[in-house]
This record gives sequence, C-alpha cells and structure tokens, in this order.
Amino acid sequence: MIVYEGVEKSYSGTPVIRGVSFQVSPGEVFALLGPNGSGKSTLLKMSIALVTPDKGRVALDGVEPSADPLTAKRLVGYLPEEPVLFESLRADEYVRFMMDIYGVDADWDTVGRLARELGLWEHGSKLVGELSHGNKRKLMLLVLMLREPQYLVLDEVFSGLDPISAARVKTWMRGEAARGRPVLFSTHILPVAEALADRIAIIYRGSIVATGTPAQLKKLYGAEELEEVFLSVTGHAAEYREMIEALRGRTHGDEENS
Repeated sequence: MIVYEGVEKSYSGTPVIRGVSFQVSPGEVFALLGPNGSGKSTLLKMSIALVTPDKGRVALDGVEPSADPLTAKRLVGYLPEEPVLFESLRADEYVRFMMDIYGVDADWDTVGRLARELGLWEHGSKLVGELSHGNKRKLMLLVLMLREPQYLVLDEVFSGLDPISAARVKTWMRGEAARGRPVLFSTHILPVAEALADRIAIIYRGSIVATGTPAQLKKLYGAEELEEVFLSVTGHAAEYREMIEALRGRTHGDEENS
C-alpha cells in the first residue's frame, strides 16, 4: 500500500501541498489529476524521497522514503515527467547498465520482445541523446517493465507516447495491478484516467478537492464525463459552459448564413 497522510510542503514560505491524504491499495490503479502547478509531481517525487514533506508522512507498507530513501528507490518504479538518462550511452547499453544496477535477471529475448512492443527495437544502436522525447520515455518504461518493482509511481506516464505504445503501457499497468501492485499515476488525458483508473483524486492548488471512482465522481457532480467533474471542482465550469455556448452560437450563425 502507498500511503500519503497529512502531507504538507512549502517552498520559500509558499505552500504547494496542503494537508494531502490518500492511499493506493494493493492491486489498485489510482490516478492523480490536476492542472499544471497543482502539486502532482511534488507528491509523486516524495515516493522516492526526491522531495521530503515538511509535515505528514509518506509510507510504502511501513517503509518511509524520507527515512530510508535507498530502500524506497529499490521498491518503487518511478517514472519522472522529464526523462533523466545517460545520454552518451547507446539505448541498448543503457538497458544493460540499468539491468546490472537493479540486478535484473532478464534474458535478452524478453528485452527484445518488450522493445518491439514499445517500438524501440530499431533504435537500440542509437545514442540515448539522439532519441526523441517519446522514445526516451519508452526507454525508461522498458527498464521499469524489466525491473518489476513492487510499487509503480508514474508521472505523466502517457506524455509523448504514440497510440500503440500507450496501449501497451495501459495493458502493463493493469497487469501489474492484477499481480497485486499498487499503481499510482498522473495524467492530463482525462478519458484515459476515466477508463484506466479504479479511483481518482483531483488536486487543485495543493489540496485534494475530489476523490472517488470515476462513476462516483460523475454521479456526485451530475456529470456525463470526467472532464465536467474536473472543470467543476477546479472552478472552471462556468467558463467552460460559456465557451461551449459561444461555439454553438457561432455554428448556428454559420448555418443560417449558408
């Protein structure tokens, strides 16, 4: 289980996380949604002590990353929003290097199969620094798939992925949850969150403003789509309705003039 309990964080006296609490159970896929700057990445970084809370606690079944960061880094498969790689290595060298670091005993046939599924196979001899943003993220995901960590924490996991590799990653995430792994991820792609997540938390200005299953949230806010819930709890529903009405009026006017 991944537990966030009363977590607070400030930078230069400005609060960025305000008393956040939630938990991700074994076998659960949990989506963290929020506008840019709402605190999602700060929270996810706490899972491996890249950021430590000022108050509250983060725990991985009893292991607190702030107290034992090395164990947390071993247990958690963390994907940052921006790729952090050794760019002077070839892609295949990077995979071997990371397998050695984490003691992964995977045969090269498995590596090749996953690389093909992610669309990376033909890029194996390229320098990491020459890869596109999307392929760098695929490379990091490939290493996570090989590691099989006990917890998955994925920041903007679908950013830069093409539809084929995104579908493969969704299958992997659900498969890891089926094995009893807690899966915590953030995304700006609301339909993906609605289809993939068992539960969702929406964070706005550092605070959790809504939590529940997609169906519960839509029922609570009388919405047909998760997007409507998101806009409502972040205070943009009226603006959204005005925009839709303006577009409808423009379309109606075009029809009358045609």
